[in-house]
Amino acid sequence: MTSPDSGSGRLTPTDHSLAHRVKDGDQEAAHVLYQRYACRVFGLVNSKLGAKLRITTDAEDVVQSVFRSIFRGVQAGNYAVEPGSTLWSLLAVISLTKLRRRAHHQTAQCRDVDRLVSLQTLSEGEAIDASRDEFLAMCVRETMQKLRPVDRQILLLRIEGFTVAEISEKTAYSCRTIERRLRTSRKYLTCLLLEDE
Repeated sequence: MTSPDSGSGRLTPTDHSLAHRVKDGDQEAAHVLYQRYACRVFGLVNSKLGAKLRITTDAEDVVQSVFRSIFRGVQAGNYAVEPGSTLWSLLAVISLTKLRRRAHHQTAQCRDVDRLVSLQTLSEGEAIDASRDEFLAMCVRETMQKLRPVDRQILLLRIEGFTVAEISEKTAYSCRTIERRLRTSRKYLTCLLLEDE
């Protein structure tokens, strides 16, 4: 699926189609996605780096780590981009998770990161590796207490590795409803992570 490239008359591949190609090992598709989001990810990471953490953390290193994680996840089939959606929400969550991990590392080393106000909006707790459960685990940590019971149940089943079809069988909700509720939870999480206090 493609979308019009305004002003050029060409068609621009969607994140969905590019992610599908990345899963098949297409390096050019990975390059296109990197070019599409690298500046935006850098801007987010750079804006969330506090003065103390900035001393030991390079924003560009975090950006590279984010894209390595996302491409590994896509190739492993753990991250999927639904038609009509983009990778931005997932990239933002992974970026903020990596920053939080680095902040925790600094704290463990008795460094003063108390003034990293921009990171205080993130949840406390054990750092999460950039693994297949990273995004969904963050969803649960940040929103579990605020989600409706049915959304909480769906999210837990997804984290446990059940497919949308299997969750549909277990909950009696249609696959479309399951996907919609998962999308809603992801968007809600992104709003929580990106809002300024």
